Amino acid sequence: MKYIFFIFFTLSLGACQLSQDNQPSNPIIELSNSLGQNSAMCQHISNDINTAAIASEKCKWLSDYGLFEQFTSAQITPRSNGIKYQLNSELFTDFAKKDRFIFLPDNTSMTYQTNEIFEFPLNSVIVKVFSLPQVDTANIIEIRLLIKRATGWIFLPYVWLEEKQDAFLYQNGVQITTSVVENEHTHPFEYHIPSHANCGECHQIKDANADIHFQPIGPKAHHLNKQIEHHGQYVNQLSLWQQQGYLTNLPDDLNLIDTAPNWKNESANLQDRAKAYLDINCAHCHNENGSAALSGLRLEYWRKSITHAHGVCNSSHGWRGGGFDIWPGRGEISSIPIRMRHTDAKDRMPPIGRSLVDEQAAQLISDWIDSMPLENCAQ
Repeated sequence: MKYIFFIFFTLSLGACQLSQDNQPSNPIIELSNSLGQNSAMCQHISNDINTAAIASEKCKWLSDYGLFEQFTSAQITPRSNGIKYQLNSELFTDFAKKDRFIFLPDNTSMTYQTNEIFEFPLNSVIVKVFSLPQVDTANIIEIRLLIKRATGWIFLPYVWLEEKQDAFLYQNGVQITTSVVENEHTHPFEYHIPSHANCGECHQIKDANADIHFQPIGPKAHHLNKQIEHHGQYVNQLSLWQQQGYLTNLPDDLNLIDTAPNWKNESANLQDRAKAYLDINCAHCHNENGSAALSGLRLEYWRKSITHAHGVCNSSHGWRGGGFDIWPGRGEISSIPIRMRHTDAKDRMPPIGRSLVDEQAAQLISDWIDSMPLENCAQ
């Protein structure tokens, strides 16, 4: 198989609370001992990718799929011709470091879409690995797999076991007491590895028949259109994929792609930065067919008019704090940045997927709202 490996962290509320402390009775080890027997198809001993298991099994251990030549705290190397890739802006996950790759079956490719998720062939795998930065290193904490099967995308959350240098499947959710270092500050907190149900909350979408399906979040053209380093040279990521046979239907003129900037790039347009952040962090729920459609918020990057649909004087439906999502000229009383600064599950946005506050992002959204001409949102 040829593969691109895609890694990312997501968060969600866990049912089981553990500690990362390396103690004699490590609860993560105890949890891994309760897995039960693996299927025969998952007992992989060759040096090839386990394509049969990818197509049909939920293997107990990440290594059962044979996706990596090396997978340790120090080095992650995918098998075959896996390609590491990057996004212009990333979904916030408690300051986690993320490495990304995608795996495609042999002789297949992704199909370019203008605004939507690229079309992936059957048995594609998206692997998402998250590590929490410390003073001199970053500790792997979880790995998530998305596999496209005949019935649609499935989500498999794996808990990292440092002692085994492998990760085990646990679909009920895990809460881990840990810490992360950000900008030289150590933040103790509870990290939530999502349950299978939690994954669906963020990844669900309704089709034209109102049937619910699931899909990835990040692999869209406006997040992927960027320069990356490849064998010592800088090349366009999408053009490289086209040359390697991973992507079809790419426009001849890449300037036609409505590219979202890195929201942290202060030289970029303020509104574009804010919209890029809201797209990658919020638009998978806040769109016409997402799980938060009833909110009235439509936060996709491609929407150019900043109107009621984008939150302007839109009542904050369902939030006990009330108010309006965006009060133009009044970032300090607008619900979006207020809820970005909350940590209680009843008040924060997103309601799952994070425990900490990204103050830099919240300030960006506040500054953007402050830059709008003042309006009076009727109470």
